Amino acid sequence: MVKFNPEDYSGLGLAVNLALSVAVPLLAGILLGQYLGEKFGNLPLFTLFGVLLGLFAGFRQAIRLLLKK
Repeated sequence: MVKFNPEDYSGLGLAVNLALSVAVPLLAGILLGQYLGEKFGNLPLFTLFGVLLGLFAGFRQAIRLLLKK
C-alpha cells in the first residue's frame, strides 16, 4: 500500500488556486458582459469585452500567484 505524506499534496493546492484564479474572473467577466449587453443592446460586443477583461484579470492573478511562490 502506498502512503502519502502531506507534502505530496502541496502541488494540488497550487493547481486549484491557479485554476480558480483564472476561472472566477473569467466567469464574472462573462456574466457582467452579458448583463451590460442586454442593458445597452449590444450583447456580442460587451460579452467579448467581458471575456477579455476576465482573462486579463485571471492571468494577471495567476502570474502574481506563481511569482509569489
